[in-house]
Amino acid sequence: MADWVSSLSSKLKKLAGSFAGGRPLEEALPELLDPADPRVAIRPLGDDWLCPFTAQRVVAPDWNGSSLTLLTCQAIRNHLLSLPELQKFGWKAEKKPYAELVQVTLNWRISNAPSYKLAAPDGEWVCPYCLHKTGILLKNWDGSETDKAFLIPQMLKHFAQCAACQQDPINGARSVEEITEAGGDRAKVARLVATDPRFQLCDADGAWLCPYSARPVARLNLKREPWGPGLQDRIVDYIMSPDCPGRYSQYDVERTLEDLKAAASANKTALM
Repeated sequence: MADWVSSLSSKLKKLAGSFAGGRPLEEALPELLDPADPRVAIRPLGDDWLCPFTAQRVVAPDWNGSSLTLLTCQAIRNHLLSLPELQKFGWKAEKKPYAELVQVTLNWRISNAPSYKLAAPDGEWVCPYCLHKTGILLKNWDGSETDKAFLIPQMLKHFAQCAACQQDPINGARSVEEITEAGGDRAKVARLVATDPRFQLCDADGAWLCPYSARPVARLNLKREPWGPGLQDRIVDYIMSPDCPGRYSQYDVERTLEDLKAAASANKTALM
């Protein structure tokens, strides 16, 4: 009796897998993986695939990353055909929410991707999306690495507030080379803004004077905003943007303070 029940149960499972979508599961797979759905083609670490049904990582180095070629990868195909959810529900099987898949991806990358573990020369972690120093230290004062139990939640909190990350959390991260360069340059510029008087000039209306172009930048107003980390960070953002010519000189200021004061006087510019 027990053997008969077990055999019947096995047959029913096979039938559910074959006909949940009206035809064998293998034939229904293309419908389950809509190329227009961003959830179906996520590569957490570059040589893998994130299953949108289970949020499980599948090693797939021979897949080219396109949603159109998913089923040409045998590892991905085998994984899908073995899923109980698909065998039971077929084309009606539900994928995980996109936000959940993003969170899983970020967790994988924080722990394993080199571009998510880079710091500026002063030790502050550099966000791989916005390229900003974040105030999060990757190492403790004694040189030991920061505990991941503390570090990962801090990184995820930054990502949740980072506009560049929110815009494209899966594909928006920059390369190791870009992050390394930005981390070094940004640290240099931040020091200049905080300590060099040539970066602390404003005109009569309070518009900050760019020391590279000797022109006021109206959106950065030293009279309306208190001088501090917030305003300084926005000045650094401007200097590192395409609007500022500073990058052409590797952020070295050619003008002297006297030169800038002379240019400032023509615009009624004064020291902050």
